Amino acid sequence: MRLYDTMAGRKEEFAINNNSVSMLLCGPTVYDYSHVGHARMLLFYDIVARYFRHKGAHVQVIVNITDVDHKIFGKARSTGSNPRELATKFINELLYDLSSLGITGFTFARVSDNVQVAQELILQLVNDGQAYSAGGNVYLDTASSESLGRLAKMTRQDLDDCRLDISPAKKSPSDILLWNASESFDVTFYNKSLGNGIPWWHMQDSSVAMANFGGAYDIHGGASELVYPHHESHLAQLKALTSLERPVRFWTHIGLVQTKGSKMSKSHGNTIKIRDLLKRHSANAIRLYLYSKHYRDAFDFAEKGIEKYEQINYLIAAGQIDKSKLENRFFERIEDDFDTPGALEVMVEAAKSRQLSNAMVNIFGLQY
Repeated sequence: MRLYDTMAGRKEEFAINNNSVSMLLCGPTVYDYSHVGHARMLLFYDIVARYFRHKGAHVQVIVNITDVDHKIFGKARSTGSNPRELATKFINELLYDLSSLGITGFTFARVSDNVQVAQELILQLVNDGQAYSAGGNVYLDTASSESLGRLAKMTRQDLDDCRLDISPAKKSPSDILLWNASESFDVTFYNKSLGNGIPWWHMQDSSVAMANFGGAYDIHGGASELVYPHHESHLAQLKALTSLERPVRFWTHIGLVQTKGSKMSKSHGNTIKIRDLLKRHSANAIRLYLYSKHYRDAFDFAEKGIEKYEQINYLIAAGQIDKSKLENRFFERIEDDFDTPGALEVMVEAAKSRQLSNAMVNIFGLQY
């Protein structure tokens, strides 16, 4: 298996160690229904998990769910609802949508359930001299982090110019906000040493990673737009907490879903909800359509394109066999950085020649 690692900037050999694969995914912020962009990201890691399970590995996939965020607070205020209840509602809606798409075997971790872990980790960094309090907040001191910026291919000057988490109290522009107690939020968490505040975005993921994997795991996944500052900051925190040079073996990133050249996002108001799409198309056709483009490429979504994959779905449904002469070619494509477009071509060829195997269908997560 060769997998593209963002840190290395190339495909590298991925070996299954101790017959297990651990993955942490950056999931959605839950203040609305999930959309096609979320579907594409999570469907990719669904096929990754299915492949490794087919190889006999124990696969653990943790999806970080952001339920402590100003977007949630704002939506709750505008609707007159409780922020936690609002987040819970949309987590349940997300789970329903993913189940409808056939995504199974993931564990979902709420940020709010890991706040105490985050507080303990931040205090550990302060006590170790790797973090400091300033202006009511706590920051990770990046002065001694020689590799900072390597994931995003940014120099120290590039990082300083970005002015991350701007504050006159910071020692350096590149220092990373861990605990925010200087702003007013609808929901805060108290700690006698840290005060009333919330763990900041990057520390939220780090607390989930530490709680579930001890900070060291095989694959981190998320949208390509998260490389900087989110994943760069997350990596810096994990290195400080674990003292490991490579706490995450592979960094993987999914190309953004676009509509008419613009990023699909709730803030842009151009999203297509997963559940609305499922009213008009089968889950199988949606999966096939989203797998028709390589995961690292941007995807310009056009709903009319799904109809072609409804026809392919009918073709595949015509029959499966236990083994196929084409199965080796299928796995060659999957094992070359999860080339799902190439694997899909082999599947169509196999379906037309009545050589479609159960393994192909199962790895693509198709249900008949």
